[in-house]
Amino acid sequence: MDVNKLFRRIFTVLVLLVLSACSSEQSWLKPTGSAAGVPKDQNLAFEQYVSDSRSNIEQVLEKFRFANSQSPYVGDYNAQQVAKMRGPFQIPDSEQNLCKDQSSGAGKGFLLIHGLTDSPYLLKGMAQSLHQAYPCSLVRAVLLPGHGTVVGDSLQMKYQDWQAITDYGVHSFQRMQSIDELYVVGFSTGTALAIKHLQQGNSDKIKGMILLSTAVKAKSDLAWMAGYVNLFKDWIGVNQERDAARYSSFSSNAGAQFYQLTKDLMSPKYQFDIPVLMAVSADDATIDPEAAREFFCKYSTSQRKHLIWYRGYADKPTANCTGVYEVEQGELQQSFAGSSYKYANTAHTGISVDPADNHYGVAGVYRDCKAYEADGEKQWQSCMQDTDSSIFGEKNIAQMDTVLAGGYWRRGTFNRQYQQLMQSIVCFADQGCNLNEILR
Repeated sequence: MDVNKLFRRIFTVLVLLVLSACSSEQSWLKPTGSAAGVPKDQNLAFEQYVSDSRSNIEQVLEKFRFANSQSPYVGDYNAQQVAKMRGPFQIPDSEQNLCKDQSSGAGKGFLLIHGLTDSPYLLKGMAQSLHQAYPCSLVRAVLLPGHGTVVGDSLQMKYQDWQAITDYGVHSFQRMQSIDELYVVGFSTGTALAIKHLQQGNSDKIKGMILLSTAVKAKSDLAWMAGYVNLFKDWIGVNQERDAARYSSFSSNAGAQFYQLTKDLMSPKYQFDIPVLMAVSADDATIDPEAAREFFCKYSTSQRKHLIWYRGYADKPTANCTGVYEVEQGELQQSFAGSSYKYANTAHTGISVDPADNHYGVAGVYRDCKAYEADGEKQWQSCMQDTDSSIFGEKNIAQMDTVLAGGYWRRGTFNRQYQQLMQSIVCFADQGCNLNEILR
């Protein structure tokens, strides 16, 4: 295509965006001035970081979301509960409560890094599962700056601050004499931060990388335009913000920062030989699953490497190598703890969550029905309340009439094979465990 024509098209798109942009009066769509950030003291005790962060989130929510004393969130959570869900955390709450039995995980540390517009809650179930498997281990989760408070704070966040909080999290383990094995668990954007830290930061204690919905490249080929769009328009999509665990709206700046973080990851520069366990859905609608699979095959060089690949409707993998374990899609009709439900494929947003989760699980209080908000409150309510014909899945099934069969599409908020994934992660964190036997 002629370069001048391309730029004319881009300019036209930007002008249309400007003309279509509308101002909003919702206070939570504006920066608060109290966004989550990075501790000024790199040696700040992690327990203090957790306490300060939760207190800040609660204060912001009280001011901007609970001004009328009514909860804006599905589930009627109060500000303190939401702050606990969204804030960073540590298990156990205090280092002083760590036990010293090596057979129960003493000496192991797990650093959890969440994804874009998410919060540590998306990894909290995994943290609890890890603690159950290794009760003497230390599990910590950081909060990416710009997240946790209100979505308006995403308008000013910078990926360099995400990298800085990742460094702080790793450093919090590096300075502990009692921890000699650190496993970094990243979800989505958190995986990119983990990979970049290996190249740029101190990784002496890191013995393994656990990368879920691995984000080495955005799904959209137009991701590079987010920075230009951000010059003219704040929001790519605005929703009602009814999810207590994460943001539902998506700012242009969020897309721009993600692109800047990941734009050069598909490069030999980021090759690493640390053991890795990846889990990716072939139908992932947020990140490029094929790029993730290629990265695994080309740039992770350890002899101990594994990729759990959840097959789906769009499953046409091009990259193949040793260590790839493909999981079949499964039947549409599923059952969990006596409850029947329909599950089409594994969504980006649900890969790390237990079906038993009280918020996102099979019987959880929240359903991801925000795709129906534009059709009116009645449609959204119908999606939220329908339990017989609704289907959990990734975005690609929203247009599949033969799959939906008249039911509502809910973007997946849990992984039906969570227990198998956790069994693999627990084995991976045990240097003596043969993961090939589990995945066989």
